[in-house]
Amino acid sequence: MIARDSKRKRDIRILEVELAAARKLGRKLQQLLWKDMARFDATGFEFVIAYVLFLRAERTFASIRILSRQRVVDDAFALVRVMVEKVINAEYILLAGTDTALDYVQYHAFREWRDFEELRKLSPEVAPNHTAEVLERLRNAHDRAKTKTLPNGSTQNRFGRGHDWIEIGLSKRAESIDEAIRKRFSMRAFRATRILYHSAYKTGAVYLHCMWASLARSLEYDQSDSAIEEGGKIDVSIGIRIKDRDPHVAVDALNTANLAALAMILFLGKVFEKNEYLKWVDSFRGPYIRDLKIARSAS
Repeated sequence: MIARDSKRKRDIRILEVELAAARKLGRKLQQLLWKDMARFDATGFEFVIAYVLFLRAERTFASIRILSRQRVVDDAFALVRVMVEKVINAEYILLAGTDTALDYVQYHAFREWRDFEELRKLSPEVAPNHTAEVLERLRNAHDRAKTKTLPNGSTQNRFGRGHDWIEIGLSKRAESIDEAIRKRFSMRAFRATRILYHSAYKTGAVYLHCMWASLARSLEYDQSDSAIEEGGKIDVSIGIRIKDRDPHVAVDALNTANLAALAMILFLGKVFEKNEYLKWVDSFRGPYIRDLKIARSAS
């Protein structure tokens, strides 16, 4: 019990550091996205879509901070995955260009009709009761969206099997971003986006999909009450926490969200050649790491 209390106090100290860092990162993102980017000399539809995705990612980051502070930890961690997907999609679209941005937008019309058809087939009484005019509009929008015309005049299926707005998965998008950055700035290697994908997006899946690892900490069993019965069976007393406000999960959620926020600032600083953003990250990183070390080592 003493060891558990000591660990909890340590986690609370670390959580305070992560919350303070998240507040600083949030203020910087708001300045960058709400003021600076609005004045960037950037054109193209891909910039518009990426910009809105970055704005949404900042709002998700703010939600993670609030939920972590209130110890609604599973939902905070689930939103980390949502935030990272927004960041990676925004970066990919910005680098890939207008055609990719159009694919992203057209996917809505493509899926809207197909989702309606699937629901109508499953349960006609639940499906929206569209007029013939609306049905025709939805179907026509789907038909226009599902194919695209290539430069040689031929047509191509835009969405493949139709499971996502792009045929390559998010991990491949992260890889493509890193390679584009590496080439643009003649770097020997660049792995930031793939690190973000593996350290934040994949970890968040545990909480978004409510996998076993996110449930196990709510269960406790008392080995002292265990008894081996005839036939080798063991009776185990299991306790269930009704409210689980584990600060350790809040720490992990905020730490990964802070990583995503830092990655976003670094990306925008590099792509738009804003050295002041890169310098800000350097000045932020040192005290952040120092404060974490102090919180982890304090008795």
